[in-house]
Amino acid sequence: MDYFFGFDNFLQNNIDWFYNINHFLLVLMIAIFIVSGCYLLSAKSEKGKKITRIILACILFVLEVSRIIYKYLLHVHNGGDAGNFNWWWNVSFQMCAIMTWTTIVTLILSAILKKENKFLQLLYNILFGCAMIGGILTFMYPDCITGNYPILHFINMQTILVHALLIFVPIYLIKSGEFKVEIKNFWKIYVGYVFIGSVALSASLISGNNFAYSLGLDLVDLGLPFPWHLPIVMLVISMISLAIYGAFELVYYLKNRKNKKEQVEKQTYNKLSLSLYIVSLVSAVLFGMLITLSTAYLIGEPSTWLGLFCLLGLVYMILMLLFAEQIKKYITSSFDYENSKKHIVYIVLTFIFALPVGIIYLVKFLEERKINAQEEAIKEK
Repeated sequence: MDYFFGFDNFLQNNIDWFYNINHFLLVLMIAIFIVSGCYLLSAKSEKGKKITRIILACILFVLEVSRIIYKYLLHVHNGGDAGNFNWWWNVSFQMCAIMTWTTIVTLILSAILKKENKFLQLLYNILFGCAMIGGILTFMYPDCITGNYPILHFINMQTILVHALLIFVPIYLIKSGEFKVEIKNFWKIYVGYVFIGSVALSASLISGNNFAYSLGLDLVDLGLPFPWHLPIVMLVISMISLAIYGAFELVYYLKNRKNKKEQVEKQTYNKLSLSLYIVSLVSAVLFGMLITLSTAYLIGEPSTWLGLFCLLGLVYMILMLLFAEQIKKYITSSFDYENSKKHIVYIVLTFIFALPVGIIYLVKFLEERKINAQEEAIKEK
């Protein structure tokens, strides 16, 4: 145990983990871990699946809390105290740390809520498009592995296990039938990006730490001023996610092409509600990103509590997504001329939430009102 948890068990020569036999063996070990997990965690009953998800959440929770405790004890061992401990960096607001806690919450909720729950399906896509991609990138570029500690040390094993579980959990959710990867849900990963970006930028600007490459891209110098390097980072991750989503869709297509008569259930909305719903979703994600980036740009300098304003993009996006869901329930195939006041209130709300949505609704409302007025005039004659 002293070897595994020891504070001073440094190697005489640092291990190189980048693009060599060590790197290959690490990737192979992760592949074996994931495949083995899929076979070992094979509960068939709903109760067994729920217990499995709770266990996975508990393992991730223990690993993440243990990491923080170990970092603090190591700091004290080296002569530090709570006053000069970098809580921000060691609690961590990196992409994978944010996704670790998101995965824990998702696993717990999946044991409570029905799998058809829309919020849960949103979280599943965020895990698949953000958490899993973060875990994959960690092993593609394993800079989180500490080279001066042995592989069988808590620091390295905790890092490996957490990031391996970030890859494994979405795969397990697919295997257990909780989640189906569909390209039509690809937009949901951008909700995850706004979530990660808002939280990481807020923490970075408050603490001065470069969480999730928020303040600058350490790996490559893009020559772009803060925070405009972030869309490039997001684009790269998006392309990786899109390739994986596309691969799943291709598998589904090849599997189902023989069964051309397969019935696909589709939700039917009138043209107005469908157009408002789509524009609302696009507005939520796009404006959420722009609000977050522009707020970060206006604040500019780190080490200020003004960084909390970066959460405005996240708040806007959540409100807009809830608003989009309400559109489905509220709009009907025709306007009720007698309830025009109610529609005017709705127009004001749509302009507040997103200008494009308000314009679409206003145009449709004026058209319907004109038609109703003409019909009334004809009746009077």
